[in-house]
Amino acid sequence: MLPMAIFVNGTDSGTWLLVEHQGVLYAPGEAFEEWRLVLNVDITPYEFKGQRYWPLSAIPGYRATTNLANQSVELQFSPQAFAATTLSNDKVKRPVPSPVLPSLQFSYDISYSQSHQRSAPSVEDLSALTEIGYSSQMGVITSSAIGHNLTGSTALGNRTQWLRLETTLTRDMPELNSTLRLGDTSTRVGMLGNNVYFGGVQFGTNFALTPGFVHQPLPSLTGLSAAPSTVQLYVNDVLRQVSSVPAGPFAIENFPNLSGGGDARVVVTDQLGRQTVYQQSFFTNSQLLAPGLNDWSAEAGSVRRNLGAASGDYGPGFVNGLWRHGYSNSLTLEGRAAVSSSLKLFELGAVTGLPFQLLGRAAIANSHDKNLGSGTQELFGVDHQGLRLNGSLEVQGASVNYRDLGQDTAVTPIKRQIAGNLSYANERLGSFGVGYARISNYSNPTITTISGNYSIRIGQTGNLNFNVSRAQSQISSTSVGVTFTMLLEKNRVATGYFNHSGDTTDTYATFAQSPDIDHPLGWRVLAGQLQNQAHEEGGVNYLGQYGNLTGDVSTTSNQTAVRLGASGSVVLADDHWFATRRMTNSFAVAEVKDYGDVGVGIGSTMLTKTDRTGVALIPNLTAYQSNSIRLNAEDLPISAEIDSIERDVVPSWRSGVKVVFPVRGGRGALIKIEMEDGGPAPAGSVVQLKDDKQEFYIARRGEAFVTGLKPVTQLQLSWKGQQCKFYVTLPPVKGDEIPRLGPLLCKGVSR
Repeated sequence: MLPMAIFVNGTDSGTWLLVEHQGVLYAPGEAFEEWRLVLNVDITPYEFKGQRYWPLSAIPGYRATTNLANQSVELQFSPQAFAATTLSNDKVKRPVPSPVLPSLQFSYDISYSQSHQRSAPSVEDLSALTEIGYSSQMGVITSSAIGHNLTGSTALGNRTQWLRLETTLTRDMPELNSTLRLGDTSTRVGMLGNNVYFGGVQFGTNFALTPGFVHQPLPSLTGLSAAPSTVQLYVNDVLRQVSSVPAGPFAIENFPNLSGGGDARVVVTDQLGRQTVYQQSFFTNSQLLAPGLNDWSAEAGSVRRNLGAASGDYGPGFVNGLWRHGYSNSLTLEGRAAVSSSLKLFELGAVTGLPFQLLGRAAIANSHDKNLGSGTQELFGVDHQGLRLNGSLEVQGASVNYRDLGQDTAVTPIKRQIAGNLSYANERLGSFGVGYARISNYSNPTITTISGNYSIRIGQTGNLNFNVSRAQSQISSTSVGVTFTMLLEKNRVATGYFNHSGDTTDTYATFAQSPDIDHPLGWRVLAGQLQNQAHEEGGVNYLGQYGNLTGDVSTTSNQTAVRLGASGSVVLADDHWFATRRMTNSFAVAEVKDYGDVGVGIGSTMLTKTDRTGVALIPNLTAYQSNSIRLNAEDLPISAEIDSIERDVVPSWRSGVKVVFPVRGGRGALIKIEMEDGGPAPAGSVVQLKDDKQEFYIARRGEAFVTGLKPVTQLQLSWKGQQCKFYVTLPPVKGDEIPRLGPLLCKGVSR
């Protein structure tokens, strides 16, 4: 029996008890597990003193170098002898949503325009888009409306009109990755069909409820390492990740989330600097589902007609369902069915990976209308997404009697539609692209469009784009255009534009600055020729804390137009009213009670300040993800004690959460305490405020720094089971000045 220090493929693997028998070294079974060596179950062990040992020579690539001077053995095995290592992402942990703060929201978008023409009466219009919503633990209910001609202008018919748009209750179920909608929404369709507005119920998957959830298949790369090594993954010659692996085979499954095809290169560097390179092509696409994953939606209701022109025009009832299933890494199947009182529809489709890093798509649908009879629609397509070369080709057609859900029977479908594009990008030469489209109708002439574009970078921030297109039908036309864009400092952009189409030439230049948090005022100017007429425009955009204001003026040779706009939201939450920008995301109500004018924001970006009661609204939080709400510590007085200036919250969709930052207020003072014998209070004794759990320790010279003091405060000193009580009266001070008080007498406590 030999207790030896073991080194496996250059790695210190600790001290193990080996057995030598007839010149062969044996090791216990737990050693093989510790060293990650795969042991053949057919190997007969050697029993010695009641324990089993297996021969090291049975492992492929075995070689041993024994150093009896220091009682060590250098063991070498082939990389294939080790158990495989898999580099994979940890299972996505869904953040637990924070409790929803019940809130009422009202959002508005108001637009006013007035135009003056030389040969016609002036036109004035005031319109508004509004939405009211209520969020709670049960979900979010919203209702939107639009108002036309609110000034009653005679030029617009002298009629004010308010129309309801959508009313919907949305309930997310993150634990199921599903969403339920009741009310007005739109259907989900597959490769064939169009979204249809309807009123009813919809229930289906929603992968966005789990941040970081990858629903598409990801490639796996494999390699070998003869010793513990560093693995570098390059995707299309760009370093994407660095990992460490032990000796043996390895597989990289935590591949970056990409779409399309390309080349992956794995560089394995061992401890001696020796490198091994593995190269492999990969293909993945967001249109594919991971194996075994389902994506589905079920809807039932009535088709919504004339949305924006009527408040409640609902048509026939229907039932519609979509199901997609990831059959393998390269094949996703799809099925859809719809039934109404006059229509039955069924669709089958497939998305699959093809050779040469191509993605193929095929679908066929059959419909039966009780008046028109049966019809079919087909689709075939192929796509390629690469680092430099991209392209697609799609052919779609339908028979004359085919009708989809919500489609008017009087409107014939497109007979045949062919669309294709091809583009190539090069950092030095720029990007090239060509496109082709041909649409054949049953009742209208065929239209063919051919287009081409070229774009190249000019300097560090400039871009020059050329485009040409020709449309051929009964009347043909050619369009040629050139655009130059230059990005400047402070969010400024300069643009020059030229386009000639038929008898019309547009030539103009623009200069604009976009608003942001640091520079809320944006502006733009335009001058040149539009529709063969001189044209000038100017506008401003103010991105304020409480809303957004816009103003534009445009002039031509015969018309002057003025446009004004305002948008924002009003929120009632936690018994407080807030005015803010238009709310489209989640929000938080932060409370630093009784501390006004304290900066609050997301991460290091301060967005607002608390009001006089210590409350502030933080907009634009990301739903179902962790958002860090942070205070500006410099705005808190030195006497304020707070556990943390940062809190993480996970809001639900378009809902609010409350974030409370408990602050221990009062003032601080350096207090000196004396005992009855005239000496200082003993170091280590404890001082507390009445009805306060916070403890303060006496330091040398009987002094303690005590916070949370009011103008008059009772203190208690504790020492070896004894207590004494006394009062502290704070003198008037300026600002955050720290007063020194005492000595104060402690009676009844002996040393």
